[in-house]
Amino acid sequence: MKPLVSVIMPCHNDGAYLNESISSVTTQTYPNWELILINDGSTDPETNYIIDTLKIPNLTVLHTSQAGPAQARNLGIETAKGIYILPLDADDKIDPSYIAKAVSAMEKNEYLGAVYCFADLFGEKSGVWDLPRYSLDKMLLDNIVFVSALFRKSDWLTVGGFCIDFMHGMEDYDFFLSLLQLGKDIYQIPETLFYYRIKPASRTTTFTGNTQAVLDTYKMLYVRHKALYEKHMDIYCLEMRRALLKSIAELKALSENASAITPRRWLVLRYPRIADKYKRIRRKLSHRSSS
Repeated sequence: MKPLVSVIMPCHNDGAYLNESISSVTTQTYPNWELILINDGSTDPETNYIIDTLKIPNLTVLHTSQAGPAQARNLGIETAKGIYILPLDADDKIDPSYIAKAVSAMEKNEYLGAVYCFADLFGEKSGVWDLPRYSLDKMLLDNIVFVSALFRKSDWLTVGGFCIDFMHGMEDYDFFLSLLQLGKDIYQIPETLFYYRIKPASRTTTFTGNTQAVLDTYKMLYVRHKALYEKHMDIYCLEMRRALLKSIAELKALSENASAITPRRWLVLRYPRIADKYKRIRRKLSHRSSS
């Protein structure tokens, strides 16, 4: 029999989208799956009614008091019986062949930590989700892997699950960095098999608009994965420099007074989190050269 895959679906007041998301699971070509739905403190009557009246095979429903996505996923994975785990938010969708293709990739390579794919946007905005192709270089700079990636439950146990200390999100980025720190790799299936819903407001939009939250979050990521960044410091510095030069070029193309903006001043104003990373790296390299 094919390995069991546990689909982990946190839901907080997403009843309007829930049936569509669940349907994308029940129509999978891969036969051996279970769905664990975590009702994370929903206060919307429609959402609670839909969850209470669900009648589908291989479904387990858990209830939490608005613990947040990271803790809700952890609870679901703790309950999961599957060898493989696939998180799927209650407003997103997957292609009918996604699980089959992701499992196939994992079964061929024991050193893979996660498998994901290309993605499209739908909802308030549609089109290709313009994420960079996967590479370690890009992954060290920022998260380019969405949470709906297949991984082994054994690896989740090894790294201690999703860290619940990330109050503003990015716990998925932290998790994938943990897999890389284990020496695992990440593979991107070159097909569009995931669909990410854009809503008028979300945790992501709130986070990116809060500069201090961004700075605090990326600092925590660096501290938690210091060994990984130190191991790949040359790659990290080079990729950061490329990002900086690209951003300066974009700003110059838009600015009427580009000559008055120095690279350092622009960096601090436009991308504070990159400026903070860059400053730390310069201090580290300076310390190395003087020692």
